[in-house]
Amino acid sequence: MSETRLTAAPVSAGHRVFAAGVATLAALYVGNNLPSALYALLRTTFGFSALVQTLLYAVAVAVIAPGLLVAGPLSDALGRRPLMLVGLTAFFAGDVAFAFATGTGWLFVARILQGLGMGAGAAAAQAMLSDSAGPDAGSQRRAAATATACVTFGLALGPVAGGLLAQYGPLPRHLSFAFHAAAVAIVALLVLRTPRPVRREGAHWRRPRLGVPAEIRRTFVVAGASSFLAWAVLGVFSAVVPSLVQSMTGSTNLALAAAALALMIATSGFVQFGARKVSPIRAQASGLVVLAVGLALLVLANEAGVAWLVVPAMLGTGTGHGLVFTGALAELTVVTPPAERGAVIGTYYVVTYLGLGGPVVVVGLLSLAQGLPAATVLVAAVIGVLCLVLAPLVLLEIRRQEGVQ
Repeated sequence: MSETRLTAAPVSAGHRVFAAGVATLAALYVGNNLPSALYALLRTTFGFSALVQTLLYAVAVAVIAPGLLVAGPLSDALGRRPLMLVGLTAFFAGDVAFAFATGTGWLFVARILQGLGMGAGAAAAQAMLSDSAGPDAGSQRRAAATATACVTFGLALGPVAGGLLAQYGPLPRHLSFAFHAAAVAIVALLVLRTPRPVRREGAHWRRPRLGVPAEIRRTFVVAGASSFLAWAVLGVFSAVVPSLVQSMTGSTNLALAAAALALMIATSGFVQFGARKVSPIRAQASGLVVLAVGLALLVLANEAGVAWLVVPAMLGTGTGHGLVFTGALAELTVVTPPAERGAVIGTYYVVTYLGLGGPVVVVGLLSLAQGLPAATVLVAAVIGVLCLVLAPLVLLEIRRQEGVQ
């Protein structure tokens, strides 16, 4: 990567280093989405509004985005282990704050601590995976695929685990956070047992830099807009879908409500792995259309009161999200000059996190006047229309690229 990159761990310790990176990513991303299954229960317990529910989701996103930008370069200078341990410690504290919260304010403290943990630990853990892999392209691709699996399926597993433990275990508000805190502590011990990597001389922290070179700006705008919409769907769904499903079905089963969100995210993960041979720009165009269809099914399910339509809606939105995300990231990786890749990818992730957090707050504000189900459906409809507006522009980008070739 640069002169500050850590040298690879000894071969004999490589498996331990790789396992520590995998375990850290999985623990962080499972925990990040675990509260999604419990927001309805927490609303009943503490009596907060739908706006507060969406803000609880958004506040963590607001902390994660700058944290990732700072922690990645900082782990180059200080090493991966310190940043991973800081991240795991912060997330452990967030779990404890959730478990013992006595008011809504403590829930915000818990989400901020979890956001700090994600920001500090996730970038370092992903870099550790890359460090532990071989230098050849095949090994690096496998490391990247492993990281993607940890992120996507961790996000899917979080609400399922939270819903199952809350629905069928004792102490429904506390048990899932206690279990996750114990898992985080075990992962921290695993990280502590990894060997200290030897840093090259001259390693130093590099100030995070954002920016897009003029020659790829048009491509970035297309990819960024597509990704903003795709991640807006994931953000809105993560914040409110379990509550929305409960409202639509009349069921108070927390595990069932969380399963709808998990289905969407897991579908995205499988699509990301299956769509690697699809042209990146075509993946974005088709993903936007499928995303719009999935959102339309969700609107129809709510308006017609047909609960079973939630399943194809989640499958459609998950498929669309997976196609857009894998297509946009692959397209930017191909067109970006290597010297600018860090800045461009950093800028891209800022755009995706704005998509994750911004529209969620809009849903919360609208819910004050219209209620959570109506606000969610309205925002979903708007995003679906924007997907259909953007899809032809992506097709024009395909024709432009083919004309250049």
